[in-house]
Formats: sequence, C-alpha cells, structure tokens
Amino acid sequence: MSSEDDVHCDSLSGTTVRAPALSVPPSLRAPSTERKARIASWLVVAGLLGGTGAFVATLGAAKPPLPEALHVDGRTISYSSAFAAHAGIRTMEVRELPFLPVVPAKGKVSFESEQVASIGANVLGTVRRVVKYEGDSVKRGEVLAEIVSPAQAEREVAGSQGAHDHLPRTLGVSLLRSPIEGTVVERRIVSGQSVRGESVVFVVANLDRLSLSLSLDGTQARGVLVGDRVELSREGFASVFDTGTVSQVEHSGAADVGSQLRVRVGVDNHARGLRVGQAVNARIFASHAGRALLVPNRALAWIDGQPAVFVAASAHSASAAEVTLGGGDGEQTEVRLGLASGQRIVSDGVPRLKAASLL
Repeated sequence: MSSEDDVHCDSLSGTTVRAPALSVPPSLRAPSTERKARIASWLVVAGLLGGTGAFVATLGAAKPPLPEALHVDGRTISYSSAFAAHAGIRTMEVRELPFLPVVPAKGKVSFESEQVASIGANVLGTVRRVVKYEGDSVKRGEVLAEIVSPAQAEREVAGSQGAHDHLPRTLGVSLLRSPIEGTVVERRIVSGQSVRGESVVFVVANLDRLSLSLSLDGTQARGVLVGDRVELSREGFASVFDTGTVSQVEHSGAADVGSQLRVRVGVDNHARGLRVGQAVNARIFASHAGRALLVPNRALAWIDGQPAVFVAASAHSASAAEVTLGGGDGEQTEVRLGLASGQRIVSDGVPRLKAASLL
C-alpha cells in the first residue's frame, strides 16, 4: 500500500490528518550491538557455572565414604569393619616357638688377659739403657732395658768369694726381658732414671688378639654360649667391620629380670681394625635354641614409653596391654611377661590403630 493510503480528509475541516505512529515496547525492539555483546557474555558465564556445578556434583558422588570413627574406652578400642579394612587390621594367635635370639650389646675393646704382661723393675737402681720403645715388636725373652744396681753388684761380688775370673763382665747390670711375644704398648722409663723394684716400667701385649667385654641383661642373653658368633660395628655406623667369638660367659645370678651376664668376646686383630679403649656395638648370634613366646616386630607399639601389644578382645575390638620384652632376631621379639600362649593380637595395622585411638 502507498503512503497516500495513510492520509485521509476530515470531512468537517478539510484538514488532512495522518495516522498516529505506533509505540513499540522495548522488549520487542531490535537489540543494539552493545546489548548483544552483554547478552553473549551472560550466556557464557551461565554455561561455565552450570558446568562447574555439574563437575562438583560428580566429584561429590564419586568420593568414597569415610570409614566409621573409633570408640575408645580407656585402653580398649572398638572399630567397625570399614575401619579394619581401611587400616589393614589383621590378627594372629601367639604361640611358643623355637627361638635363636640375636642379642645386641655395647662394649669396649681391651687386651686379652692372657695376652698382656706388665714388666716391673726387678731391682733398685738406675736405668742404664732403654732398648725397646712404644710400638716395637718383641720376642719372648728379648731385652727391653738395662738397669744398673749397686746393691746387685755387691751381691755379685760377695757371691763370687774372690773368684774374680767368674765375675760377670758388667757388675750389677740387670736385664729386663719380655715374658711374651707382642708389642710394646707402654713404656714408663727413660735412660738415667731411678727405679724401684716394684715399679711397672713396660707393658707388652699381643695386638693380634684383643677382647671385648660386654654386660648383658640376663633375660636377653639366655642361650648365649661359648663359641657363639659375634658381629662388630663402630658406634654410629651400621656396617659390620669385624667378627669375633664368645670366649667366656659369667652369670652373676639367675637369668631373670635385673640379673647381669658378663660376656667376653675374642677378636682376631691381625688387620689392626680395633684399638684398645674403642667403643663398639656387638650382635651376638645365640646358637642354643630355646622356646619363647614370639610376636612379630610390626605388632609392637610404644605407649607412654613402654612396649605394648593390642590384644584382640573380639572381632572388632582390641585392648592395649603392656609387655616385657626379651631378645629378638630382627624380625620377631620374645615376650617375657604380659601375654599368654593362645591369645590373639593385632599383627597388622598397629600404627594406624594407635594413631587413630590417640593412645
């Protein structure tokens, strides 16, 4: 239709009248460029929020349920099947079994009592000459020093009764000799020094063979016998640097709590790996098999500084019980008191059980 169709004539005035302009609501108007950009941004944000919500909902649905909490009553702990499975809790029956303990100990290196000799000045006099010094090797009967003694010279003259042809070439000279083969480890005299007959002036020792003195608790040392093998390591180091053999066992009482066992270990020292006075760690491998109530080391817990085990009271509860330990072999330990044969204990999952119960 042409524009003339919108014009009509007022019959009264003859005035030409145009049709009024229609008013369009804002919601029906064509959007501007700026408004289009805002709408697009809103749509993007709404899509991202919707996707994030769906992702969070998916994570929440996939998260496994937490194991049920424990119930602690004193030292008795009750737990659910879910907690037991989560913590890996398993139980076992304890029994008496044949046992060869490995006994740890500390000690100091010393001379073998039969392989060391203290040599005293056998006369009252003056040191004429020192023949051997610290570190020198000596044979049995070899001269260490010479001492001139006027008193001895007088006795030699008096004893000869005028037979001058039988007098020694050097009157009053006493020779100090080593009673054993070994090394001079100590010298206490110098030339020109006055000595008394009772003085110790030399110490000679066989350094090829040394000794280690150990003091063991009687409950841990049961079964240790002469001839048992011993491994030695230096303090602060785990590696074994030497071996020895139990040479002597001395009990100071019954093998019970508080008793002490004195053990001497002989060590071959040809390689000179040890020195007298050195502190070392020892592990004695007992050769006599006894019977003992044994628990695996992983079943042990320390509560308030004391060793303990969790004794199974039912399928889903256990009570912490203090125990007295004996020897061990590196994998299992003897229980002397606090546990009876036939009882069940928690053997696996002990660290998690202890941590969760706050004992």
